Amino acid sequence: MRVQVQLFASLREHAGDTIVLDVPEPVTVGRLLQCFAEEHPYFKSALPHLNVAVDLNYARADDPIRPGQEVAIFPPVSGG
Repeated sequence: MRVQVQLFASLREHAGDTIVLDVPEPVTVGRLLQCFAEEHPYFKSALPHLNVAVDLNYARADDPIRPGQEVAIFPPVSGG
């Protein structure tokens, strides 16, 4: 399945605002991250630290992604 993904912060600086990934079925957040690392090896070491949101909610590796859902990947955030 083709998944459109919005990127933020340092991810956006290196890979652009939005990317499209071909993710094998069944599509999960974990598989999406694997495909992201394959297409953008620069971020492979950062994978354990990346956050994924599906339809504006934080998602875990085993959470499914369905067609048409909004998906975003972003690095850890901190506040002050």
